[in-house]
Amino acid sequence: MNNLPSIKQLQYLIAVHQQQHFGRAAEACFVGQSTLSSAIQNLEETLGCQLIERENRSLMFTDVGEEVVARAKKIIDDSISVVELTKSFKNPLSGKLVLGLIPTIASFIAAPLYAYCQSVFPNLQLVLVEDTSDRLLDKLEHGQIDMGILALPYRTDKFHTQVLTKDHFSLVHHKDYEIPDALEDFNLLPKDSVFLLEREHCMTGHALSACNLTRSECINPFEAANLHTLLSMVEYQNGVTFLPQMALNAGILQGKPMITLPPQADAYREIGLLWRKTTGRIRDFRLFSNEVGEFIKKQCQ
Repeated sequence: MNNLPSIKQLQYLIAVHQQQHFGRAAEACFVGQSTLSSAIQNLEETLGCQLIERENRSLMFTDVGEEVVARAKKIIDDSISVVELTKSFKNPLSGKLVLGLIPTIASFIAAPLYAYCQSVFPNLQLVLVEDTSDRLLDKLEHGQIDMGILALPYRTDKFHTQVLTKDHFSLVHHKDYEIPDALEDFNLLPKDSVFLLEREHCMTGHALSACNLTRSECINPFEAANLHTLLSMVEYQNGVTFLPQMALNAGILQGKPMITLPPQADAYREIGLLWRKTTGRIRDFRLFSNEVGEFIKKQCQ
């Protein structure tokens, strides 16, 4: 049998690539620098080629070194997947699970979802992370979170995506703010009357698309950083906005002099649960998806 690199050697190599420094890589791996350097040197001897060019205090990966790092990452991911697979088989939905949620979902279901999971999955240590869609997808790709709950459609081709439910949009306005009678086309709303979140929040794009609002003159140039600011603009009768049913069910309008128009059948966003296609916890994640899917579906009815 050929003399093969060890998992530990590959982990050290990846750490050096990430840190671009032997000392920092050793600290990240909780070993001495001499131990790490020796392991890298042994790896190069095993492979019979130079992976890193060293000069004084600087280093540079060779072309073959860069390729080895890329393949080493896949080997590590596959090794982790094997461990996850056996652990999931022996003890379903146990241990730590890091779940990411976007702000326009987390604001309404994070606390009840956490309590629900504690009661349904007593052996599961659930950790919730709130962030924007782009940042959550990046964290998911790099293994910083295990799963993500996002609003769809979104660019999720890299991951397995399980659609959980539809979350319909309703037009919201102050009870004394006048809008056209029997409004069916939102493009007939007055100029600058539609208030939305900043573009980095995917709910803005979903609302515009779902409600078929294409007339840009309707949209006010002000962009709210959060839903509380958004609602304050509407509450002062400056215009209208669109809110998902999840937010309405959570009581976001409670105590406010606001009314909603019934949602249109095709005006909705989808709520999806995502995980890496390479995960070894597929059995766990499908069980989690089934239970949490039913919970989230109730929050949107």
